[in-house]
Amino acid sequence: MKKIILLITVLFVSVISTACINNLAVQELNSKAQEYMEAGDIEKAICRLRSSIDLDANVFESHYNLGVALISAKQYDEAAKSLENAIKLKPDFADSYYSLAVAQEELAYKKINKKAETEDSSEDIQTPAEQSDAEQAAEPSENDDSLSDEDKKEISDNINSAIENYNTYLIKKPDAEDKEKIENQINALTDELKNYSPEEDTPAEQ
Repeated sequence: MKKIILLITVLFVSVISTACINNLAVQELNSKAQEYMEAGDIEKAICRLRSSIDLDANVFESHYNLGVALISAKQYDEAAKSLENAIKLKPDFADSYYSLAVAQEELAYKKINKKAETEDSSEDIQTPAEQSDAEQAAEPSENDDSLSDEDKKEISDNINSAIENYNTYLIKKPDAEDKEKIENQINALTDELKNYSPEEDTPAEQ
């Protein structure tokens, strides 16, 4: 999906100069990780970024870049944790909230599609990251009554969090070029949420 490509090619950020003693090594590891990402070797990029964090866990860029790399690797739960760490270190960086929302949205749809994948393993079930915008619009998700209450709560929590973080992204970046697309995504997620949580818990339209 276009938004994932955008995250990799545009939002992968370089380590800025800091006063930490391991800064040069951290910079080298992040730079090497970016090279691996551009070459399509995501696992090596993730390995370098984890090493960077081991050297200095207080460098925002390492956590953020790791989150982006983990999204590309479809490891959305770990991606969300890395991006949450990035936000703690640099709460004003708007793109962290966008990236976190992407990870949370993918976690929700992964759970939504879980039952369908189990019942028909021969059918190619795609997450939003693998679908075109047109395919997503044409194939809205439906509430699956076979999902457990725990699954529905997890879906609801992730959709709510994605909506909140998309909104935070727009607040912190009001002139974003993708503003209209994100607003449409928020509306679509708000509609989706109605299938998995009581109506009174559904966030008000933005």
